[in-house]
Amino acid sequence: MKIRQSLLFALAAVAILWLVFFVSLIIPGDLRWYGLRPRTLGGLPGIIFSPFLHVGIFHLISNTSALFVLLAVSFSYSGRLTAVALSIIVLLGGSLTWLFGQGHAVHIGASGVVFGLTGFLAFMGICRREWRALFISLGVIAFYGGVFQSLLFVFPGQSWASHFFGLLAGIYAAWRTREFPIE
Repeated sequence: MKIRQSLLFALAAVAILWLVFFVSLIIPGDLRWYGLRPRTLGGLPGIIFSPFLHVGIFHLISNTSALFVLLAVSFSYSGRLTAVALSIIVLLGGSLTWLFGQGHAVHIGASGVVFGLTGFLAFMGICRREWRALFISLGVIAFYGGVFQSLLFVFPGQSWASHFFGLLAGIYAAWRTREFPIE
């Protein structure tokens, strides 16, 4: 995929998150009820919807800045692989968070996707055994490798489970797509 097209896709994805955030400010009610609530039937839709919901502007900024860069890099490598990886990250990472996440909490935000894309891109080079993918992996590890270290700490109000299971889902996506054609 061309770089300009990759940047547009990444920008569109981030714009959707911002649009949902501003709509949530206008619409009465708490959209966090669409978040992921572990082990509850009402929390199942959160597997899909939780990455679009953010608790505040700083939460949104921290997620969208990393998400934009990671999506642009991933789309520039392969739009098809990125689409498959995102599906795996959202569905598998979200499902595992739903199964094992902290109960009585609402898990929201795109950070699980950010961790998932980091895992996908960091391990893609090893799994695909191809120079361009390896170069991307090394770059992602150099710039975003701190996410691995951040899993050693639990911060109140942050979903450690969505970070951890997003990362695992991303690593699985790298392994699962290792033989897929790039485009």
